[in-house]
Amino acid sequence: MLIKPLCLLSAGLLFGLNSTTVLAQMNNKVEKLPKNCQYLKEVATNQSHITKTIDSIIGKNFDTDFAVPTGIKFTSFKGFMVTQNDGTYGVTINLKYPDNSVSTAFRKDVVMQRYKSYSLPFQSPTKNLPYQINLNINGNNKNVYTIAVMACKGR
Repeated sequence: MLIKPLCLLSAGLLFGLNSTTVLAQMNNKVEKLPKNCQYLKEVATNQSHITKTIDSIIGKNFDTDFAVPTGIKFTSFKGFMVTQNDGTYGVTINLKYPDNSVSTAFRKDVVMQRYKSYSLPFQSPTKNLPYQINLNINGNNKNVYTIAVMACKGR
């Protein structure tokens, strides 16, 4: 299974801290952000960790776009998601390319537990580098979640 609970929410994810030294507890040990990786910034806020509330009545807060910096050849990506509510979340990750095409790298309904961190690894299905990554999250009305996207260069 591509999605698995990794840990209780790290302080960095919980409070939306933006730092390459953000630590996450993974399998009972602390792991730093790899040196060849960086968190991507959300387009509208320029923040790396975004918290949203689902408003399914008026269809708001389903989409969040993260910008991919130009000039860096990323080879893999990983989304992170932490929910404040137990439930099933529909997760779709779309990649947008400079030629105006779009590909879907990940699509799955995932049962998530409150305050658990979920890892969503993905790569570009086209092997082309996207300029933007869109996370579309849906679920029960008023559920709250925090998301981030990490991009990594090959070693």
